[in-house]
Amino acid sequence: MTDNELELLFDCLRIDSTWGRERELAEFIAGRLRLWGVDDVEIVESMPGRPSVGGRLRGTGAGRSLILNGHLDIYETSPDWTRDPFNPEVVDGKIYGAGIADMKAGTAAALAVIRRLALGERPRGDVIFQGVSCHFEGGVGTRSLLEAGFTADAAICGEPTDNTIGTVHRGAAYLKITTIGKQAHTSAKWLGLNAIETMEPVLAGMRELESTMPYTPHPELPGGPNLNIGTINGGTKHNQVPDRCVMTCDIRLLPSQDPYEVRLQVEQMISELKRADPRIEAIVEFSDHWLSGPRLPYEISQESDIARVAAGAVAAAGSEPVFKGIQFWTDMVPLQQFGIPSVNIGPGTPPYSWADEWVELEKYQETVEIYHQAVLAWCN
Repeated sequence: MTDNELELLFDCLRIDSTWGRERELAEFIAGRLRLWGVDDVEIVESMPGRPSVGGRLRGTGAGRSLILNGHLDIYETSPDWTRDPFNPEVVDGKIYGAGIADMKAGTAAALAVIRRLALGERPRGDVIFQGVSCHFEGGVGTRSLLEAGFTADAAICGEPTDNTIGTVHRGAAYLKITTIGKQAHTSAKWLGLNAIETMEPVLAGMRELESTMPYTPHPELPGGPNLNIGTINGGTKHNQVPDRCVMTCDIRLLPSQDPYEVRLQVEQMISELKRADPRIEAIVEFSDHWLSGPRLPYEISQESDIARVAAGAVAAAGSEPVFKGIQFWTDMVPLQQFGIPSVNIGPGTPPYSWADEWVELEKYQETVEIYHQAVLAWCN
């Protein structure tokens, strides 16, 4: 890896691309792609004010095409940072910077390979860079670039998996449950119905459902479904009986589970509660954040062409290929929906987004080499 490839990562880390503010980084990357002579470069508005950037480096002909996909948006920085999150530095073999694990190191590694190829010898097949916004909305940026024509025969995503090869990951159901009561004043509370109180058995029912809903175990994804109750909001004032209570939750699912079926299971659970307590009236919906990009599970065979090439690329870069399931959701789902088989390889380890976030310098260097070897093997 060259000093220029490390500086490219530093340039990306210096730009604050916190969720919703991706434009500056997208424009920076587009400028670099054009400077290197990438043939087709386009900024696409994935959502209003939130652009993604696509670049196609045309091959010499008769080769397969490959996408390198990375998202630009990062989570909000924690106030617990002890360093300047947007002033990257290398200390004791670790590169520190906001969003470096999730996932600017993977995105910059893909850019570094595009630079190598554009300024050096091009492969036979096209290589496509996708720098996507709106990843946290469920792959909106990836879909918008695919719709704009930045497609290929296969893809590699760079989410943080410590450079293990991901061919399977969990899905998710983001649910919003609203209990409906009747407003009244505390002095006459018997004339109302407290929606917070009718939410209480629903919360207990959700916790029980986490351990009882059916699923088929997966050898690469240990454990069953995971439930997190994320928010609860209800009521307007301390002296008013609340007529609404809203709970949102995230249920992480196995590939054997269907988010739509899980929603029906929740509705059935609430119906059973209602038989015991007819006061319970609840509406179960997918959250708007889920509907913008349904978080379906993903799985592809480890014997698929792209998985075999990925394993060979890891070996060519000097490491032992390891296949490992991914506990979170990736943009391999929208890619699959466009008929593009994908795997995931990227630097970074759990918890993926935290104060003083870091990635090992050697892992970033290794990722650049893996991506380069994958391009050479697949596109030639």
